Amino acid sequence: MLRPRSLYYSFPIRLLILHFRNHLMLIGLWIFLALLMTGAAGRFFGIYYLLLTPEYHGETDFWSFFITGAACGAFFLIWNLTTYLLSAHRFPFLATLEAPFTKFSVNNFIIPLAFLVTFLIASTRFQWFNELTNGWSILLNIAGFLTGMLFLAGALAVYLHLTNKDLASFALAGQFVPRPGSKLLAPGYRLPTLWEIRAGATRWRVDTYITERLHLRLVRSVAHYDPEILGRVFRQNHFNAVAVQIIAVLLLMLLGLFMDEPWARIPAGATIFLLASMAMAMFGAITFWFRHWGTLVFILVMVIVNYTTGLGFFHYWNRAYGIDYQEEKRVEYNYKVLEQISAPDRIAQDEAATLDILNNWLAKNRAAGVERPKLVFLCVSGGGMRSAIWTIQTLQRADEATGGRLFRQTALISGASGGILGAAYLRELYQQVQEGAPYSLYDTTFVDDMGRDLLNPVSFAILSNDLFFPVGTFQSGGFTYRKDRGYLFERQLNENCRGVLGKRLADYRQPEREAKIPMMVISPFILNDARRMLISPQGVSYLMQPPDNRRRSIQPEIDGVDFSRLFAHQQPDSLAFTTALRMNCTFPFILPNTRLPAHPALEVMDAGFRDNYGITIAARFGQVFQDWIRENTSGVLIVQIRCWEKISPVEEADNKGIIESLLSPISAAANLTAMQDFEQDMALGLLNDVLGDDQLEVIRFTYRPMKKENEASLSLHLSKREKRDILESFYRPEVRVNVEALKRALGM
Repeated sequence: MLRPRSLYYSFPIRLLILHFRNHLMLIGLWIFLALLMTGAAGRFFGIYYLLLTPEYHGETDFWSFFITGAACGAFFLIWNLTTYLLSAHRFPFLATLEAPFTKFSVNNFIIPLAFLVTFLIASTRFQWFNELTNGWSILLNIAGFLTGMLFLAGALAVYLHLTNKDLASFALAGQFVPRPGSKLLAPGYRLPTLWEIRAGATRWRVDTYITERLHLRLVRSVAHYDPEILGRVFRQNHFNAVAVQIIAVLLLMLLGLFMDEPWARIPAGATIFLLASMAMAMFGAITFWFRHWGTLVFILVMVIVNYTTGLGFFHYWNRAYGIDYQEEKRVEYNYKVLEQISAPDRIAQDEAATLDILNNWLAKNRAAGVERPKLVFLCVSGGGMRSAIWTIQTLQRADEATGGRLFRQTALISGASGGILGAAYLRELYQQVQEGAPYSLYDTTFVDDMGRDLLNPVSFAILSNDLFFPVGTFQSGGFTYRKDRGYLFERQLNENCRGVLGKRLADYRQPEREAKIPMMVISPFILNDARRMLISPQGVSYLMQPPDNRRRSIQPEIDGVDFSRLFAHQQPDSLAFTTALRMNCTFPFILPNTRLPAHPALEVMDAGFRDNYGITIAARFGQVFQDWIRENTSGVLIVQIRCWEKISPVEEADNKGIIESLLSPISAAANLTAMQDFEQDMALGLLNDVLGDDQLEVIRFTYRPMKKENEASLSLHLSKREKRDILESFYRPEVRVNVEALKRALGM
């Protein structure tokens, strides 16, 4: 039994102490992954189940766990390689051992083992309670993870074991010629002198180490060895370690070339491990080569990369697929141009065209026997995949309960991110059913389609393609674009939706004009000036600013931009519809911001930054066409489908420390959706005054989890329990009350 002092000087403990003293950045990476894995960080966005229940080809099974386990094994190996590069010179006795790197890895087990045990416990619990997986499947999945981890780590460990040299390999006659003053491999790592070795000045004291067979051995003295020979051993071992890291990065880049192939889209959990591996390897390499200058070198590298990627061939930004980006066609973007495209004559032209649509809507509903129908606006909220599933299921069930009247009487759909995805898919299906498609609009498999994973392909593209440099290209609308995570998101979304969303913006113009389907205004946020980009196949210049009186005494500022008007010479009609949807749901960091071809270039992102609920556009539309509404309808019904509680609890501020108090202004961003609610209630109040008494009604279908602990996260990937909770929440008593209110509002 080891005494406390002997234990303290054992190699595993000495390595652990060294890591906490010298490698806090690497330790921080382990802690960050552990926080993600346990849900202590990123839980709101559902990151933890990407690690705990990886998905591959839409399935969570042995192979998805095998791939993730292999990536975890790579992370473990990179940890050992990196710490070996940074620490081996402190332990010259390693050079006297057979297979020094293997023995180093065996003794460097404490942190990886603690992480692995935590993962296995957390994954088992999550599969049982959240994914509703049976015991046998859980065992099979865990076996897949361990098999994948051991397979990759074992294969590379065998390679290093066979190729890394020990002291005996270099001591043979004729193989080694001493070169006094040479260095181990990197600048700054000089060879120890004989005096330093004897005095222990260049190493940490180690009395015992663990062998591959888990036997405890005493450390032999190295004072009698030539320090140059010791350096030669480490130099060759270091070369192998660096070679493995470089090959790993090149393989990832090569994998990115196959991003179109489903087999190449590895689980998101695996990409997280691989991304962590790359971060660790990069940090280790910079520290290894530049030591105390490492931080400065890292900053300089970032500055150079930022400057280089803004020039020539290396300049890259995500683009809107289908429109023309030729430099000579780029439009000037300034307030004068906005005034031109929203001139009174153009607004009058667009209003007249929309009145034709409303008259077609009225004729359709009168033909169904409703003389003065309610004009319905559908306003759907953002909220990731949970909002997409909640929206499509609510629309299906509500339309079914009203005998098809909800969709028939809907004239406009607006909203943000996930909600628009669900509404757009069901609107397309609604059109196909009218054209004779042999399926029911209320088929629950469409909800399953909307719930399929979107995060795995995106994270795969980030790791294997976007972090390096997108080189693959594709054609859209006759133009060439580079493949990145935005491209793969659109491709996967269309695949999940059975290929029916692969249309151009103009493909919806005629169906909307004939009122066969509701108008849909997609409104991503313009980062340059906080305006909205209004994307519609119809002219919607009348939505670019609040309505004014004839004397223009109010002079409201233009706060929206008609996409088709602004880019009239750049083929706006050929914009891919999936691109419009993606721009509307550009979750920060997950999807790339899109640059539009103007001077200056316009950067657009998630509509939720300006209006997460779609109310503003609906209210303005009602205000513009108030006269027609009063004359031809029995009023306006706004059906809001949202994934956020309208009234939130008040946060405590009594016990804030000084640091929390200093950061309080930043935390105000977390109340963005609440502030939007306040402003939109005011807009609804004004619309109510404009239309007159009893002419406006709002019915809200709000997702509320059956159990708070089962609340679906804001992610592009949901667990089975989260999906089930969303589906079951529709049958809460308050939702049934709203369905009955909807039927009464529609005159049923």
